[in-house]
Amino acid sequence: MGEPASSGERVSEDGSLGIVPVYRAITMISNDIGRMPVAAAVRDSDGDLLEVESTAADLVGKDPNRYMGGFEFRRTLTSQALRYGNAFAYIVRNGRGEVLELIPLLPGDVSMHVSEALGVHYTHNTLGQVEPEDVIHLRAPGLDGMWGESPIKRAREALGTIKAMEKSGGRLYAQAGVPKLALVHPGALSPAAIQSISDSYQTKHAGADNAGRPLVLGEGMRVERLNMSLEDQMFIQARDFSVQEVSRLFGVPVVYLSEHSRATFASIVELTRTYWDGCLAHWTAVWTEEIRRKLLAPGQTLAWDTKDLLKGSFSDQVASLRSAVEAGLFTRNEARQRLGMPTLPGLDEPLTPVNTTPAAPDQGADDADA
Repeated sequence: MGEPASSGERVSEDGSLGIVPVYRAITMISNDIGRMPVAAAVRDSDGDLLEVESTAADLVGKDPNRYMGGFEFRRTLTSQALRYGNAFAYIVRNGRGEVLELIPLLPGDVSMHVSEALGVHYTHNTLGQVEPEDVIHLRAPGLDGMWGESPIKRAREALGTIKAMEKSGGRLYAQAGVPKLALVHPGALSPAAIQSISDSYQTKHAGADNAGRPLVLGEGMRVERLNMSLEDQMFIQARDFSVQEVSRLFGVPVVYLSEHSRATFASIVELTRTYWDGCLAHWTAVWTEEIRRKLLAPGQTLAWDTKDLLKGSFSDQVASLRSAVEAGLFTRNEARQRLGMPTLPGLDEPLTPVNTTPAAPDQGADDADA
C-alpha cells in the first residue's frame, strides 16, 4: 500500500495511477516511447547514423516475443520504470547464444544482489538466479546508479496531498457541494428531538440527489455554516497546482497534462521540443545504453525516429523546408520526400542562392576601377 504521507494518505506505485495527472504523465511518456520507430545503426565518418540490419534490434522494435509487439513491450517497461524505478525483461537465448525472445518481468519479482564471490546478479521468484547479461534492466535515477528509485516514493508527500485534496472534494460533493451546517434552535431540546431533527435533515437534504431542495425551518431555528466551501478553500487553484507538481515530477509540460490556461498554438510547438529535450530524450538514452550493452554488436547503437514527434504543424514544416531549399541545403525533391510526397522530374538539383552567385570574370576589374 505504500508508506503514509503527512496527509495520512498512502500512495503506492500502482495506486498512484488513480491520481489523474500522474496517470496522464506516465501513459503519455510510455506511449511516446512505444510509438517511436527504433532500429540498429552505426555512425559513419561524418558522425551520421546509418541504419543496419540487426535481429536483436528487430526484437526491441517490432516483435520482442510471441505475446506482444514492440510498441506494447516498450510501453510496458517504460511505465514500470516510471512507477517502480526499475523495469526488467528476461533475454531468452538458444544454445548458440542467439537472442530468441525478450520477456517482461514484474518488478516486484526481481531483486539485485552484490557480493564479492558472485559479483552482481539478479534473483527472480520463478527463474532463480539470473546473470546480468541475461536481463534488460531499465533504471530511474538512483543513489548508486545500480538500482533505480521510484519517483512515486520520492514524491510521496506531494502525491499524498493531492490524493487527500481529491478525497476531501469528493466527500463535499457527496453532500451536494454544501459545506457542513449547524441547525441552531433558540431553546433547549431533548436528545430525542435533536435526533429527530438530524434524521429529518439527512433524509430530505443529504446527498447529491437532494441538491436544491428548499430547507424549511420553524420555531426560530437558523442555519450556521461551520466550515469553508470549495470556493473558500481555493479548490480549483489547488487542483491546478497539483498538475504543476506532477509536471515537475515527470518532466511533462503542464500543457500536455491538459492544463491549457496559458497555452497558445505557438507555445505548444515550442513545448514539444522542450518535452523531448527535458523528458523523452532521457528515457530513450536509458533504453539505448541497455540495449547496446546487452544485445547489439560492437559499434552499433539504437536510432530513434523522432520525425513524427517533432515535425510540428504542416505550415512550420513547409516554412523550414523552403528556407533549406532556397539556401541550397536540400533539393526540392528531398523536401517533398520529407513531407511524404512523391518526387517529380527535374527537381533533383540544389538551387543556388542569389547572393552567392559567382561573379563574372570582368566584374572584379570593374569594381576595382569604380
